[in-house]
Amino acid sequence: MSRIPAALRQLLLRLHFYAGILIAPFLLVSALTGLAYALSYPLEDYLYQDLKTVDPGGESLTLADQVAAVSAAHPDWTVTAVRPPAEAGDSTGVLVDDGAVRESGAVAIVYVDPYTGEVLGDSTTYGSSQAGPVREWISTLHRSLHLGEPGRLYSELAASWLWVVALGGLVLWIARKRRDGGFWLPKPEGRGRGRTLAWHGPVGLWLVIVLLFLSVTGLTWSRYAGEHVSELREALDWTTPSLTVAEGGSDAHAEHQHSGASGSSVFAVTLLDGVYAAALDAGMSGPVQIALPSGSGTEYLVTGQQRSLPLQQDQVVVDTVSGAPEVTEELRFADWPVMAQATNVAIALHMGLLFGLANQLLLAVAMIALVCMIVWGYRMWWQRRPRGALVGRPYPRGGLRRLPWPLIAVVVAVAAGVGWFFPLLGISLAVFVIADVAVGLWKRAERPPADGDDEPSVTRRTALATATLAAAVGAGVGKALGSGGHDDGEAGHEHEASAVEPFFGERQAGIATPAQAHALFASFDLAATDLASGETLDAAAVAANLEALLRDWSATAAALAAGEAPPKAAIDGPDQFDAEAVAAGLDPARLTVTFGIGPAAFAKAGLESARPSKLAELPEFDGDKLNPAWSGGDLLLQICGDDQQVVSGAFLELRKRAVGLGTLLWMQQGFSSAPSGGTPRNLMGFKDGSANPEAGGALFDERVWAVDSEPSWFEGGTYQVFRKIRMRLPDWSVLSAEDQNLTFGRDRDSGAPLSGGGELDHPDFEVLDASGLPAVPADSHVAVVHDAAMVRRGFNYDYGFLTQGDVSSDAAGDGHLDGHMHAEHPYDAGLLFVSFQADPQVFIDAQEKMAAGDRLTEFITAEGSGVYAVPPGASDGGFVGEGLFRS
Repeated sequence: MSRIPAALRQLLLRLHFYAGILIAPFLLVSALTGLAYALSYPLEDYLYQDLKTVDPGGESLTLADQVAAVSAAHPDWTVTAVRPPAEAGDSTGVLVDDGAVRESGAVAIVYVDPYTGEVLGDSTTYGSSQAGPVREWISTLHRSLHLGEPGRLYSELAASWLWVVALGGLVLWIARKRRDGGFWLPKPEGRGRGRTLAWHGPVGLWLVIVLLFLSVTGLTWSRYAGEHVSELREALDWTTPSLTVAEGGSDAHAEHQHSGASGSSVFAVTLLDGVYAAALDAGMSGPVQIALPSGSGTEYLVTGQQRSLPLQQDQVVVDTVSGAPEVTEELRFADWPVMAQATNVAIALHMGLLFGLANQLLLAVAMIALVCMIVWGYRMWWQRRPRGALVGRPYPRGGLRRLPWPLIAVVVAVAAGVGWFFPLLGISLAVFVIADVAVGLWKRAERPPADGDDEPSVTRRTALATATLAAAVGAGVGKALGSGGHDDGEAGHEHEASAVEPFFGERQAGIATPAQAHALFASFDLAATDLASGETLDAAAVAANLEALLRDWSATAAALAAGEAPPKAAIDGPDQFDAEAVAAGLDPARLTVTFGIGPAAFAKAGLESARPSKLAELPEFDGDKLNPAWSGGDLLLQICGDDQQVVSGAFLELRKRAVGLGTLLWMQQGFSSAPSGGTPRNLMGFKDGSANPEAGGALFDERVWAVDSEPSWFEGGTYQVFRKIRMRLPDWSVLSAEDQNLTFGRDRDSGAPLSGGGELDHPDFEVLDASGLPAVPADSHVAVVHDAAMVRRGFNYDYGFLTQGDVSSDAAGDGHLDGHMHAEHPYDAGLLFVSFQADPQVFIDAQEKMAAGDRLTEFITAEGSGVYAVPPGASDGGFVGEGLFRS
């Protein structure tokens, strides 16, 4: 059952990402124009207050007298309808046909002071909302950008996708794993993309209902989807009912259609006051509009115009055929079909009419929030970009292929149905899918095979899934738990032939070298000021220090690896501590020292032009809780050996040589061990290293050594990713063995994939278990990252309790019955993940894929991170990185 949610989440991530990136410009325009529309109500009230408001004084004139004043001022204009004042300070609106050609829905209106009969001026009114020219201009901008019918496509596209983006984001936010709150309210912590997401998620959560409402109601005005909505309303009898009048009368929505040649008669005007009184006696209240009969007609249509609460949408027909006005037909809003009432209320709410100013302010706030959501979305896209790139990479494809065929059919059928009902959504989605498939096929054709000829054959469906997974090769945090290195079944640390690993060579040691028992990782920043004078160093001085440090470190590491005394350091004195004494008399124990250079070092040293082309700071990934004290750095030392005393002695010797040239940022220590002839295990109890190719083989070389588009000095180097991964071992320990196996996709004891075979066999994702489900779940760790194109060389670590004082007696008493400590205790143990790859982007792709659908992420958290360029090896007598200063 777990396979389907993981695959759907991956599919939803990619859809939400691309919909956000490609549709967001349309949504941004719609939000900004929607904001302008919401604010146009008070703006228009201010601009037209001299026409719409008057100073109350004395008795009002009759409607007939007021209309007569308009006719006197404009004798060539034909009166079609009258809007009596609803409040004491309102003017009377007289709708006329002035002979001018106007767009559909526009009617000329003349405003009259009901107390003096003074004609205040004329304007144009639009639709049942009685918008003025300013609000109508902004409304048209919002609806079609003043581009006519073609312009309506933008707003329909935005409304069609808005609900997809909103619902997709809601599902992703609910499904997102979090331990420290931040679900309902923003809790920005840390830095980078995670901090931006801490705002994007909660704000979107509160906004989603508004966005869904605006999307659904907005589509009723659209060109193509709107037709389907109208057809659906008619089929379900949800249409708005209305009354009609005979002999040139109009229905409830046609106050603009009284521009016939015959016009209304003088006699019809004289009866206005009686008609109005009859309508009021019939229960009409609030603002109303009285449509006059044209020609010889005798029926007046009186329509309630109040679209704010309480709604007044009643209609009555008043007939004067007998001489005395008489209500002959009524249509009450309460008698409308329930869905017609709901539709009317929803549209009034969308237009900002239902709750008046509060409604308009709510819409304005929602539009501002939507603008922020869009900006945050683009910011997250930018924040997850590789260094030097303008934009981030999309989430990996392949979610649809990972679904069972019946569910694929359901997804396709639903997409087809939605695409038919929302044509612009369907067309744009089809274009995206076709383009995405074409790009995927092209990239797959360009990608070299990831496996050797001895790779077991797979079925067509497996090959399809594998090709999808290959778009996000690499493992990241969790896959490191399957790292380590195997050597055709030899024991991990049984190397009796020699206790010395040569330092000099074509490639640096510590990469293809069989893993040792102990490791120490130390990160340094290059000094920015001179130690003696305190003056700031320029780029040339920093470069000189970098060269001197690499030269000194190389000579020292070479001597230590050979079991020889290192050259004296510049700071050594006769009475000072000598670090070489720490390991005096001990065997070198296969000591290796590997140097890496961080992205920022090249800029500091003025060597940006020589920076390896794919070296860029890693983005912050979903689920990371990075501590700056354990992350980054200009230089990385990886010191490995089979004797911890030797490793520590080497670190002390190398560290003292950095005085004045660099500053120690952080240090991490790890260990690894394996039974005789077996593979080492991580602290979760699973074997590490089953998936690594044999060192020195063609597949190993292809995955590790950088040869493509690199500076010449870096040819044959590699990229190293370091991650401190903290495991939630108390939670892990209470899982059943079956759940643990399903999490990894392997058998804990044998290391074999759950699909069968041996430890080194490739998983078969077509094999089903006894219940008919895939034996290797799609969201298991091995299924997500089984084709990771990198070599892992991780080490376990166990630092115990971070602060013993934080473990109270109450908390200690809350442990599990089997002796495991409570999950909230500050127990720090896990994995120092190390990977070497020809392109660090494969790690980024795989890490994002893990975040999208790997159940192992529930039990691990990255607390430290860094990426480094590892130069080629040094020739005898030279130093690592020498080519950098000769290029």
